[in-house]
Amino acid sequence: MSTTEPLSAAARRYLRELETALASAPAALRAEIVDDVSGELSGLDDARTAERLAALGDPRAIAADALAENRDASDTLPVSKTYPTLTAVVLTAGWFVVPVAGWIAGLVMIGIGDRWSAATRRNAILASIGGAVVGALALMLLRVTDLGLVGLALFAVVPLLVNIFVSSALRSHWGEVARRP
Repeated sequence: MSTTEPLSAAARRYLRELETALASAPAALRAEIVDDVSGELSGLDDARTAERLAALGDPRAIAADALAENRDASDTLPVSKTYPTLTAVVLTAGWFVVPVAGWIAGLVMIGIGDRWSAATRRNAILASIGGAVVGALALMLLRVTDLGLVGLALFAVVPLLVNIFVSSALRSHWGEVARRP
């Protein structure tokens, strides 16, 4: 075969096998890999093509490596902090803006957040409920005494502070659970 032909028959066969093996890859990735390999095989005679194909190895192995690398790259994409921020606002402001219902909505948002571990969700919910219980107990116990205003202040401040700390912890732990395939 002359070197004026861009690809030998073996090279064309190899590229077809490679494209087939890369069928599940994103189109841009598939085109990039096939173009790179095609460029390496272009203009080679049969003997040099055979050597280069042996060095490249099985097209299915190339495809498997490329797909695994692409999957790993997509797993390391930055995680948006929008959901934990919105959860923090609903949890903290919900206590005052829409008493009880707003706060419960924040607890539900924590419970369904799929990027927190089960332990993080459980601890955040328990801490928030604990702050609410302490505030409510302070209000109930101190309202019948001369310290009724102190009880009211504790009822307003304790859940707020606890929910601020819970929100901060939730934002820092967001994304700790890897994406499921």
